[in-house]
Amino acid sequence: MSPIRDFSVSQGLNPPVRNIDADAPAAMRLEVVDFIFDLAENCPNQSFAGRVYDIAALNLGQRHAASPYGGFKYAIGRDIQRVDWPRVYDSICRLWPEFCAAGLQAQYREGINRILAGYGIVWDLDSDGHLRRVLPQDAQAQIAATIAELRPQHFEAALRLFNNARDAYDGRPRRDRDVCANAFDAMESVAKIVSAMPNATFGNVLGHIRATNALQNEIIAVLEAINTLRNRKFGHGMSTAFDLSPAEVDFTYLSCIAGILLFVRLSLP
Repeated sequence: MSPIRDFSVSQGLNPPVRNIDADAPAAMRLEVVDFIFDLAENCPNQSFAGRVYDIAALNLGQRHAASPYGGFKYAIGRDIQRVDWPRVYDSICRLWPEFCAAGLQAQYREGINRILAGYGIVWDLDSDGHLRRVLPQDAQAQIAATIAELRPQHFEAALRLFNNARDAYDGRPRRDRDVCANAFDAMESVAKIVSAMPNATFGNVLGHIRATNALQNEIIAVLEAINTLRNRKFGHGMSTAFDLSPAEVDFTYLSCIAGILLFVRLSLP
């Protein structure tokens, strides 16, 4: 287990709400650098810390030296304070394959995530080295289930749309309109496939489902309301400014995920 923030984690002292989105606090940057080089310098491969330094410096767009003044940690700690906040998270992701190759991926992920949680950052590093927006555990399970359900080839287009929505949701910063539009389009794609109505509108599909009594009327009404929300707020060719709040974007995203799972598991007569 990583010693990083061991006391804070054991005492439950992390911020109760993770709401730092478009920022990488200065203190967090230094703590990330301290952790990365502590892990690298204790690697059995004596040259690994130097490789991490070279990659980190180049990735930050900074000049680097073979033997930087003050050592690797001091040099990157200085350089990382000079870059815009998204580059800090880019660097975390860029170093992931290097720590994987060194067999240190578990320690790297655990330490990085402890630091991110400690500062209330909205992302965690996943097992593939991508930063994903933190959601409640049940919601994360729904996302994993959606990806699994959309793996069959006939859902290829829907999976691509869903991945676009997920990437927008996990974006730094989050791209709220793209989240809503792509999540709804993925749900609509699935609905058309399972109902064998590829050229229909979403409203037509819901009409067919109502006529065949495949879903409860109250559930259909919820889906119709989401369709109305799409038409008024984030549909194709909208000229009005997108004005859903962050919480409303969360609601739309998770509602469309629930809709995808509903349609995938739907049995039509």
